[in-house]
Amino acid sequence: MHAKYTFITALLLIFMCLQLPAQLRVSGYVFDKQSGERLIGATVYEASALRGTATNHNGYFSYISQGGNLGVSFIGYNTLNLNISSDTVLYVYLESGRELGEVTVYGQQQQRGSNVSTLSMQEMLSIPALGGKPDVLKSLHLMPGIQSQQEGTSLISVRGGAPGENLYLIDNVPLIYVNHLGGFTSVFNPDMINSIEVYKGGFPAKYGGKLSSIVSISQREGDKNKLKGALSYGLTDISGVIEGPLFDQNSSFIVTARKTLTEPLMMLASSLSQGGDFIVGYGFHDVNAKLSWRPDKRNSFFVNIYQGDDYLFYFSKNSNVEKEKSRLTNMWGNWLASARWNRVLSPKLSADNTLSLTHYRLKIVQKFDAINDTDTINFHMESRSSVRDMSLRSDWNLKLNNSIALDFGGKLTHYGYVPNQTMRSDRPALKGAERTGAIETSAYVGSNINFWDFASLDAGGRLLGYFAPDYSDVVFEPRISFNIHLNPAQVLNFTYHDVNQFSHLLFTSGSIMNNEIWLPVGKGIEPSKSVQYTLGWSGGFLNNMLEAELNLYTKSMENLVTYKEGYSNLIGDGGWRKKIEPQGSGHSRGLETMLKKTRGSLTGFLAYTWSKTTRQFDAINRGEAFLFDFDRPHSLATHINYKLSDVWSVSAAWVYQTGQPFTPVIGRQMVPVEIQPGEVYYDEALIYGERNSRRMIDYHRLDLGAVRKVTDKNGRRAEWTYSVYNAYCRQNPNAYIYGSGQEVNSGTLLKNRPYKVSFFPIIPSISYRVYFE
Repeated sequence: MHAKYTFITALLLIFMCLQLPAQLRVSGYVFDKQSGERLIGATVYEASALRGTATNHNGYFSYISQGGNLGVSFIGYNTLNLNISSDTVLYVYLESGRELGEVTVYGQQQQRGSNVSTLSMQEMLSIPALGGKPDVLKSLHLMPGIQSQQEGTSLISVRGGAPGENLYLIDNVPLIYVNHLGGFTSVFNPDMINSIEVYKGGFPAKYGGKLSSIVSISQREGDKNKLKGALSYGLTDISGVIEGPLFDQNSSFIVTARKTLTEPLMMLASSLSQGGDFIVGYGFHDVNAKLSWRPDKRNSFFVNIYQGDDYLFYFSKNSNVEKEKSRLTNMWGNWLASARWNRVLSPKLSADNTLSLTHYRLKIVQKFDAINDTDTINFHMESRSSVRDMSLRSDWNLKLNNSIALDFGGKLTHYGYVPNQTMRSDRPALKGAERTGAIETSAYVGSNINFWDFASLDAGGRLLGYFAPDYSDVVFEPRISFNIHLNPAQVLNFTYHDVNQFSHLLFTSGSIMNNEIWLPVGKGIEPSKSVQYTLGWSGGFLNNMLEAELNLYTKSMENLVTYKEGYSNLIGDGGWRKKIEPQGSGHSRGLETMLKKTRGSLTGFLAYTWSKTTRQFDAINRGEAFLFDFDRPHSLATHINYKLSDVWSVSAAWVYQTGQPFTPVIGRQMVPVEIQPGEVYYDEALIYGERNSRRMIDYHRLDLGAVRKVTDKNGRRAEWTYSVYNAYCRQNPNAYIYGSGQEVNSGTLLKNRPYKVSFFPIIPSISYRVYFE
């Protein structure tokens, strides 16, 4: 028996380590020849062997060639043929082709599977956008399996998950808060983006920490050949970018910035308003910077910095009659800083090491001062919430041969949580600051094994440990993805993954005032868990000019957290634990399909999703399962972009979604309200029916866009972008409300009838962008 096992083990070792004499180990990076930007997803193909590989998120590839003749290609670039005679590390530079129709795709790149949605910067720029500026997360709403939370928001729900269950990575560093203006726009500046990948299922072993998706954003490097920039003006904001060589052609920098112009307009409008007693202002800004340095072919160094803030404030108008002053300020945002070292140790082994710090904080300050003949009131309240993530991670890739590759590495993170810190001048004894620290460690191994020339297996696991003063746990997360390649451009795919999340996000949707609170696991709050299975097919046709996919999934979730009934935020006092409902469960299943045209004058896609998602909590809806707040059974999205000439291009996007569920009112009653001990009055309260038992009307919207390329009077390139949001002015509901007792009694509103609230009619916009070189 022992001899039998020894023999099998020997065969496996021979299989893994077998190398033919003619094999050459080739690795390296693929760049844009003009700007020096890394090309992500470029194809490296060996026609004689009918096989190849693709560059990763660093623009890096590793391949073992049988003959040394390789072709390197990328959509929109001319193919470069290479003749390799020895093991080497390469820098490959591709020249951009004049027209997409002239591109020759060298072979057909193998499909990645239908669990990964990709979006290039060019695709995102072609999608019509509110304000004439593209938005990353709103562009992702058009992808199958990804749905919007509410009208106008950029928050996403992926395969029945909540917005707090998505991991957002900027160059492999997590960003905690990703929205401006209550979710109306995302913090990701499109001027910094190279490419976007969204993993909806089948997570690689290196990723974890969130239940529903991994949104990996690769940022651009600055142009290494010349100094250049651009400035954009819109109706509501101004943005700019500057980039160029740092101290030689091996180094570069890029800095981008955005700032709203809304604060003075809102303050002026509210100050002139005769019906309001307050002056209101809102704005946001964000700044990105990236430094890159490649001293040689084997080493690359990067530094990333991001800072962004939102600020909403209002204060009372001056009054000669009342000596009262009140002011409220709401500020929130992120800091991010990271340093990364990428090293190619040999043509078969590379490493990526990152040290990062991310800090999210929320601050609400309220002041009220009043003076009358008998008393003076000075009231001050301040509430804070914050999360800090300090991480060190190391990711390694080992290419044993063209059949076997290994990914392995680990991460060490220290979290600092302050769910709610409240200070009030009238309650000095209030203690709302509960600070919690935690250590999270993880180690992973993933393998990619190709066999029989038509099948591949990605198998691995992630060992995760979480250690806090009142809670600790160690879990193992297995990951499996099995692929059957029908041909180089078509693949059947089955995946399974198990993932845990050791923090919970609570927030009030539909509010411009931010109140996102992150809760760590601990006493009475277990880590949430998700198990997902998928079965899919994806394929390319006509030399990958057409791409299609079809995917089925089923997903279960445990230990979910939400607000108890009657609560909508944690701000205001220190008893935040009494306001949450833990130990919930959920289930989602669905079908996703997509057809996409990638080249030619006319490009675009059509995507459809059917899904059903439920939630269950013991103390909500009598313990019975109910529809998830963001459950939308049918979602259909289509986008078309047509290049009319070298000057003009036009685009259109149409979206349809089943209406969101809501909880209806079935009656009214009078309830006692105690103002102070011994003083009670009665007020009307609504009686609600089954949780989420009715739906809003269906949602649909058409957006139109056009881009005109011009040259200004100084000979500089420029672009005019025109867009129309909600072109046929569909009054889509943001919420339903019910009339108060006074409105019902006066006949203004009908009793127990929901009334639709809509915020976004047809909105035309224009922006101008000029380039400096």
